[in-house]
Amino acid sequence: MTKPIYFIAIILVCAPILLPSCVAKNYTSEVFHFNDNGDDVQAVINIPKDIDQKSSIPLVVFVHGDSEMSADNFGYYIPIWDHLAEHGIASLAWDKKGVGGSTGNWLDQSMLDRAQEVVSAIEAVRIHSNHSFSSIGLIGFSQAGWVLPQVPSISDYPDYMISVSGAINWKRQSNYLTRKRLEGLGKSDTDVAQGLAENEKTLILFEKSYTEYLAYIEAKCKESDESDCSPMSRDRFRFVQKNTNADATEDLKKVRCPVFGMFGEHDLNVDFQESFDTYQTILSETMPEDYQVKIYPNATHGLLQSDKFNAITPGLWIWLKMRLYGKRAFVDGVLDDITAFILANNQ
Repeated sequence: MTKPIYFIAIILVCAPILLPSCVAKNYTSEVFHFNDNGDDVQAVINIPKDIDQKSSIPLVVFVHGDSEMSADNFGYYIPIWDHLAEHGIASLAWDKKGVGGSTGNWLDQSMLDRAQEVVSAIEAVRIHSNHSFSSIGLIGFSQAGWVLPQVPSISDYPDYMISVSGAINWKRQSNYLTRKRLEGLGKSDTDVAQGLAENEKTLILFEKSYTEYLAYIEAKCKESDESDCSPMSRDRFRFVQKNTNADATEDLKKVRCPVFGMFGEHDLNVDFQESFDTYQTILSETMPEDYQVKIYPNATHGLLQSDKFNAITPGLWIWLKMRLYGKRAFVDGVLDDITAFILANNQ
């Protein structure tokens, strides 16, 4: 893309008349810092406008999925924050470690480390904010499906949790992602089967050293003569190594707060049917009155409209369209369902 086109795109993103996401927000943002395991983490709390400073308000804590992420997840959270604020709900999020204003390295974290980070954030915001909170809940995305269920086991939080496209088993999810990627490239059934077999071999490598992994990838690339065959970094390898056995099943069984599992019918990243079935089976037994699970038709991994936004790895154009559509990017009912669940569990 040429520089003039980039310039035009930037202007479009900031044109309030065209882009709902640029219209005046229903909240004010306050940046603060908290300490987690020796790292300085930059966070933001979004307070609904026209709220009395001494009033008690519901707070929902946003827990990121995989990869580098700023507090607002590159703009994806903004329409959700705005919708929540419109209904008097505050929101909290932070730059992942090593991203934006946060020190440290998010790739050093296990899922339990991330759960502890959530607790650190909640305890810090309770000190930082002038508001008291009538309820404190969690909303987590994708990889956060392994984080959220661990929070109750190490703290008195949360009052409820919302899992958006939460994964269940790391290795099975990796195979699902591999299958969807190859199918999206138009590969034959034979090629897909070979790709899955290769992925299983790669998963075993995380039981070995990074040196052994590099040697395997180098030999594989020579054999296949792939044009783009870059190995993952040492940090990424160690991150996967720490978390490759993650499985949310047992942690979900221990959860006793209300849970809402939200899944997209056209999810290319996480096996929505496995996640839906697992949540349904476990929660119907452990707390039959305090859970919801729902599959949204024509919805992506992020519960966006699949005919406009579906991609395993969203690029610049997806981001621009997200800014263009604002709240309308989400499939019908998603934002209202999130809000209703939070208010229903506000104590």
